[in-house]
Amino acid sequence: MSAKLRTARRGVFAIAGLSVAILLFPAGQTGATHRDLSITRDRNAVAPEESRGTTPGPGPDMAVYGRLLHMYVTDDGWVDYGGLARERGALNGFLDELGSTSSTSFKDDAERLAFWIDAYNAFTLADVLDTVYGKQEGVRKVEGFFNGRKHLVAGERLTLDEIETSGRNLHDPRIHFAIVCASTSCPKLQRFAYTGERLNSQLDQAAREFFADPNRGLRFDPGKNALYVSPILKWYAGDFTGTTGGAGSTWARVKATVSGSELMNFIAKYAPRDVADRIKQNPPTLHYFDYDWSLNSLDTHSSGAKK
Repeated sequence: MSAKLRTARRGVFAIAGLSVAILLFPAGQTGATHRDLSITRDRNAVAPEESRGTTPGPGPDMAVYGRLLHMYVTDDGWVDYGGLARERGALNGFLDELGSTSSTSFKDDAERLAFWIDAYNAFTLADVLDTVYGKQEGVRKVEGFFNGRKHLVAGERLTLDEIETSGRNLHDPRIHFAIVCASTSCPKLQRFAYTGERLNSQLDQAAREFFADPNRGLRFDPGKNALYVSPILKWYAGDFTGTTGGAGSTWARVKATVSGSELMNFIAKYAPRDVADRIKQNPPTLHYFDYDWSLNSLDTHSSGAKK
């Protein structure tokens, strides 16, 4: 191949790459995940603080954690962090059990996924108490909140990002309605622990409640035939459309940014009946909410979510 031809081909590839970058990150829009994609995922970051741990063993006892959630989380998903702080010893005991759980102790993927969801949510609560509550407006104000602090989980020291990835690798997109990054626009934190035997119904509940929430999940404008949804659907488009790896995930996000048509079938499964029928009969245009990263604290929220 001549040098001139090689140079021309490199120019074509550069232009194509720039086009994808513009679609993925349009002007004025910051890429994000449940936390903030603008934070570089440094898997080798030095942890400012590490959780305690012991030798891996059987699974954790969910009774204590379930009680804490039921007592200190409201029906709307707001957290009484002040009350939870007074029971930090009980929370720490559960975290220690998460650390000593054996990765070979799960009987199936349902039990395994429930474990990763509970681990993510429980360690997030603890990290909020350590670094956010009474100190910062939200988790994005704490450097390394998601990709710096290490926690002993199933015998490994993992960041919150890595815990989330362990759950996502089980390929159930409903995980995105169950893990909660302690922010106002996150799916609401449920008042129960996730368990393998009840996981399917629990995830269905979390998904349906998320899409029934006009502030966090979905709002439909029939006059404009416009559907407004959480940007979680765009950030993780590959998970929702079954194209989770490599270029497939990238193009799923491009499509979600441009039109959102690839996500409609998934949304229709869990949206309120009237919205699901409208999607099937006369697909609306898809738009995305702005994301509110303020803390999901009961102190700053009434019974309704902030818009």
